[in-house]
Amino acid sequence: MKIQKLVGISIGLTALIYGQSLFAIQNTVNLDDKPPFTPSEQTVKFFKTQVERGSSVPSALNSLLNRYPQKTADFVAVALSAYPEKYKEVISTSVSAQPMFVDEIIMVALEYKVASSVEIVEIAVSAEPSYAGMATSAACKYNPEQFIEIVKSAVTAEPDSADQIAQKLVTAYPTKTMEILITTIKEVPYVGKYVLDALLATVSDDPSKSEDMIVITVEQLAQYPDAMDRLVQLAQQRNIASDKIRESALKGGLSEDAVATVLSEHYKD
Repeated sequence: MKIQKLVGISIGLTALIYGQSLFAIQNTVNLDDKPPFTPSEQTVKFFKTQVERGSSVPSALNSLLNRYPQKTADFVAVALSAYPEKYKEVISTSVSAQPMFVDEIIMVALEYKVASSVEIVEIAVSAEPSYAGMATSAACKYNPEQFIEIVKSAVTAEPDSADQIAQKLVTAYPTKTMEILITTIKEVPYVGKYVLDALLATVSDDPSKSEDMIVITVEQLAQYPDAMDRLVQLAQQRNIASDKIRESALKGGLSEDAVATVLSEHYKD
């Protein structure tokens, strides 16, 4: 009976959505133009009726998304129009069911102003960590004035994905490389060395930028012995002057003796 009910929801609501007179939305989504996702009152009423008859919002929405993934943005708009107070469940369910459409899901959630971009990206990242980089990049694209706060929220919510998030952002926003690196490391310093490794891969053809990234990371992670050992080793392998590393480590609060010790383990001259 429950399966039949969910199938009925899918068929009925999809019929409404595909009827252009009942759903005011373009069939082709242009993300750059950010079209208004405005479901008709009849469509929203139909969705509410199905939920009131026994289907929870997540189960009703999940059924629709699994059957018609290409209409993900449409169904998210319907669910948010019907139950804006359940935005956490709507966003989480949508991202979990169709993570490849996380860009559109975040766009619709932002258009409906159900929560701040910082909270929206946190929900999306937590729902599907493997798409954390894409979710964060999308939130930054649609709300660039909150760029730093969005990055902080994303890496704090899913620190194990911090390297993926940072790498995706640097690829999308190369002029913000140092800003992304510093912000990420400050928020989750215990994975800082992995973040650096991921970002160095994006500038492998630019020795000067690679050096700057390593030197700055030394300052940010000076108080983390394991990270410092790895960083100094990396600096030595890339022929970065020990004086630069010493100065950066001191700026980061490491004592003269501690700096001398870690340098002596890798710089033998």
